[in-house]
Amino acid sequence: MNTDRGARRVPADRWAVCGLIAVYVISRVAAYAAGVRFDLSPMGTSWQILDPVLLRHDLLTSLWYMPGQPPLYNLLLGIVVKLSALIGGGDFTTAALFRVVFSLMAIGSTLLLYGLLRRVGAGVAVAATVAGLFMCSPALMLYESLPYYTVIVLVLLVAIVWLFDACLRDFGPKRALALFAAMAALIYTRSLFQIEWFVVLAAYAVLVLPGHRRAVLLAAAVPFVLVLALYAKNMTVTGQFSTSDWMGMSLAKLTTLKLDHAERERLVEQGRMTPLALDDKAFDIPESYEGTVVQRPHTGIAVLDNKRKSTGHVNFNYLPYAKISDMARHDALVTIRTHPGVYLESIGTAWLMFWRPSSDYPFLKANREAIQPWAWLYAKVIGGQPVYPDNPRFDLKPATIGIFIAAGYIIAALFGLGLFLRCAWRRRVSNLDATLIFVWLNVMYVSVIGNMFEIGENQRFRFAIDPLITMLLVAMPVLARRRSKSRPRVAH
Repeated sequence: MNTDRGARRVPADRWAVCGLIAVYVISRVAAYAAGVRFDLSPMGTSWQILDPVLLRHDLLTSLWYMPGQPPLYNLLLGIVVKLSALIGGGDFTTAALFRVVFSLMAIGSTLLLYGLLRRVGAGVAVAATVAGLFMCSPALMLYESLPYYTVIVLVLLVAIVWLFDACLRDFGPKRALALFAAMAALIYTRSLFQIEWFVVLAAYAVLVLPGHRRAVLLAAAVPFVLVLALYAKNMTVTGQFSTSDWMGMSLAKLTTLKLDHAERERLVEQGRMTPLALDDKAFDIPESYEGTVVQRPHTGIAVLDNKRKSTGHVNFNYLPYAKISDMARHDALVTIRTHPGVYLESIGTAWLMFWRPSSDYPFLKANREAIQPWAWLYAKVIGGQPVYPDNPRFDLKPATIGIFIAAGYIIAALFGLGLFLRCAWRRRVSNLDATLIFVWLNVMYVSVIGNMFEIGENQRFRFAIDPLITMLLVAMPVLARRRSKSRPRVAH
C-alpha cells in the first residue's frame, strides 16, 4: 500500500508543477494585458545600480572598486545590458531580456516553495494552493517587473533552504558545496546578509549534521574565503570591513535625524557629534558635504571619482561617502547612547512598516495601478489591510498595516522559537525540526537585523522571507498531527 501511495505521489506532484507553470503563464499574460510592463527607469536612477555607461563600458573595474554594494547584482545587470547591446537591441530588447531572467527566477522560487511545502508534510493540494497564491501575489508580479535585487534575493534564499534540507535528507559534498556557494552568492548580492549570518548558519549545519562535520567544514571553506575576500577588498578601498559603506547613513535615518535639530546643535557644540549631524538628509548630494568632509584625491577610477552618474543622479559609490558614512555612524551611536528612546521608537516604526503588504512601495506605483483591483483584493483578503493606499508612500500610515501579515509573522516566529527551545532542551532534533529551525533562523535574521538598520523600505525586504514564514505556518499543523500520533494511548 505504501508503495502504491509513493507511485501515485510522483504523478500528482508533476501535475501540480505543470499546473503552477500554466497558472504563472496565464497570470502574467493577464497582467501584461492589464498594462504591467518591465520598468527600466531604475537603471538610471537607483542608488544600488551602477551608472549605465559603466555597466556597458567599464563593468569589471567598476564592480571591483564599487564600495556601496556587493558586486553580484550589478554583474547580472551588466551582463544583460551587454547582451542586449551585442544583439543590437534597444530598451525593448533589454526589457525583454530582463523579463526572461526575472520570470525564470520567479517561477523557480515558486516551484522551490512548492517542493519545500511538500517536504514539511503538506499535501499536494495545500502545497499547490499556497505556492500558487504566492506566485500570483501582486508583490511578485510587480517586483519581477523591476530590475531590483528583490527577486534575486528571494530565489537565492529559498534555494538555500532547499539545499539545506537536501543535505539533511541525503548528504553529499556537492550538495553541501552548493549550499554554501548559494549563501556566499547572497552575501555578494545584498548587503543585508553579512559574514555573521554565514558563520551562524554554517555552525548550525555542523551541529545538526554530526556525521558529516568534516565534509561540511570543507564545503564551507572556499565560499567563506570568497566572502572574506570581498570584505578585504572593501577594507582596502574604503577602510571599512563590510560589504557596503552605507551602513552609517542608513542608521542615521533611525537615530540622528529623528532628534530635534536644536538638540543636534547642542551635541555638535559640545563636540560629541560631528557637524554632519546638522544635515537633515541621510543620503544627501555630494555638494552638501563640502567643508564637512575632507575631499579625497582623484583615484582615476570613474566609479569612485564621479559625483554623479551620466543620468545626472547621484553616484553613491563616490569615495567620500565612505567617510560620510563613518561620521554618520559615529553620530548615530551617540544618539543611541544619549537618546535610546528615539532609536527604540524608530525600530518600532520599522516593524510596523515591515508588516505592510510588499506591494505598497512607491516605485511600484505605475505597474500597481494596472492591476489595482487585484492588488486591492489581495491586500484585503490575504494581508488583512484595513485601508488600501491608492498612492503608496514611504511614510507610515498605521491603517495600512496588514493585520493578517503581522499575525502570521508573530505566530510563525513564536512557533519557530518554541521548536528551537524544545529541541535544545531535549538535545534531539529530527530532519524536519532541523529544517524548520534553519528557516526560523533566517526569518529572525532578516526581520530583526533589517528592522534595526532600515526604516522606509521594510516591507520590501520582508517579501524575500514570505515563503519561509509560510513554511513555518504550514508546518505547524503537520507537526501537531505527528506528535499526537506518536503519543502512547492510555487504555481505560
